[in-house]
Amino acid sequence: MAKKFAFLLVRDFTLSPLSLFIDTLRLAGDEGDRSRRIEFDWEIVGERGLPIRASCGVELLPTRAMGNPEDFDNVVVVGGLLDTNRKLSSEKEAFLLRAAQKGVPLTALCTGSFVLARYGLLDGYSAAVSWFHIKDFRAEFPDVNAHADSLYSVDRGRATCAGGTGAADLAGYFVSQFIGQKAAEKAAKILVLDRIRSSRDVQPVGDLFPAAASRAVKRALLLMESNLQETLSIAEIAARQNCSRRQLERLFGAELGIGPMAAYLALRVHYAKSLLESSDLAIGEIAYRCGFPNAGHFSRVFRQQTGITPTRLRHPHRAAANEVAR
Repeated sequence: MAKKFAFLLVRDFTLSPLSLFIDTLRLAGDEGDRSRRIEFDWEIVGERGLPIRASCGVELLPTRAMGNPEDFDNVVVVGGLLDTNRKLSSEKEAFLLRAAQKGVPLTALCTGSFVLARYGLLDGYSAAVSWFHIKDFRAEFPDVNAHADSLYSVDRGRATCAGGTGAADLAGYFVSQFIGQKAAEKAAKILVLDRIRSSRDVQPVGDLFPAAASRAVKRALLLMESNLQETLSIAEIAARQNCSRRQLERLFGAELGIGPMAAYLALRVHYAKSLLESSDLAIGEIAYRCGFPNAGHFSRVFRQQTGITPTRLRHPHRAAANEVAR
């Protein structure tokens, strides 16, 4: 019998993870590109007749009304724009909670992990979250073992992915588990993907260090970005890559031209700069969030790294006026 997936879409959901996940199932589950639902089947579950709007403006109609979640082998929540008003409807909420109660495996695509976590459905589980959202996720859901150093995570009856093309990789994992690796590779080739990546593959790092090439350096940078407030030692970061501190330092030097400590500091200062420009947080609070012991130390380091004080960056006209007055 075909493995059945139910999709729950939040309002303003992200279209690409949904499409890539379903297309991987579609292409893997039949011969060629005939789209017959032989090995896999799927439904968009929702209130019949009520369209669901994607963040790009496309609207989809549910293909099945709310019913018994035990009719499915997996319930997939597709997230999108993060906003407290973009929650599941009461009917979808009841469907999801019943699925969890009955032991139906749950999957979250993109920010669908926020949805599962708000219902406590990821407490005690490992969850892959986009590097772009990891800080907010950890602050809101401390009981979840959230990380941003892999494309997806499968922990017992919970699967999560960072979003984007990672949804195809997670779907490829399910294909491999249910009908074999060859079918997953076939789907990837038809989708013109280089390969089906595993949970050991890392997420792309931010644009601060585009020259990062090796898995060890990319994963180390993601660990740093995920731990800006409570900083990790370089020895601990190296140990998580199964290498020595000296080996990691050599890799950083070869790929980035700087050592891990300097890269870590650059990430912390970069994040502080973004907070200064986009928030009204006090400088002391920004210092704390970026792993500095106090505002004074933060200001000194920030000026050394950027050539400008935090106050002048945030209030350039006020700082200039004060200097003229003196």
